[in-house]
Amino acid sequence: MDARRGKRLKQIIDPTLAKAFTHPLRGHILVTLCEKGVASPKEVAEEAGLDVSEVSYHFRELKRRKLINLVRTEKRRGFAEHFYEPTSPVLFFDEEEWMRIPQRLRTTLSADMLGQVVRDLMAALEAGSFEARGRHLSRTLLTVDERGWEELSQVAEEALNQVLAIQKRCVKRNDGSMAKGGIPVAAVITFFETAMGSSTT
Repeated sequence: MDARRGKRLKQIIDPTLAKAFTHPLRGHILVTLCEKGVASPKEVAEEAGLDVSEVSYHFRELKRRKLINLVRTEKRRGFAEHFYEPTSPVLFFDEEEWMRIPQRLRTTLSADMLGQVVRDLMAALEAGSFEARGRHLSRTLLTVDERGWEELSQVAEEALNQVLAIQKRCVKRNDGSMAKGGIPVAAVITFFETAMGSSTT
């Protein structure tokens, strides 16, 4: 391909991230790291029932693409166990990045993510974990102006940053790993214009 033509190609997602997701195990690793905060190839391999050498290879590929960082190394019976953390939340787009994606694809991505949220919620309800301890569940309907919409965006971003900061503090309190004894939590942060708002009169 002509290099000059290639420079004009529009990207809908960071090519590095897109390349990482071409193998399902890499996607699994990234999601696991975001859930746990920090994990090693050995931990992921044991949980997934896979060979640690295969998992380690994909960890190295993710590190090479700067999608995960090495945070520490521990000596384990003659070998070094490496622990990694994600460089950023999986599939997080700021508003400007998100709006550069074609609307049809945005709809598809949103539908996929909401579908996963619903599946996680239903699985938690069926397992009894949703009501196992105090949890937060709220649905608030309101009407805002354009400035209010921008303020909601800021609140959502700040909430996400606080959630990630809590994860980091948990990892630090537990000697760098939440692999054992941690409470797996799904934190869903969203606001959206309702169907009523898009209807024509």
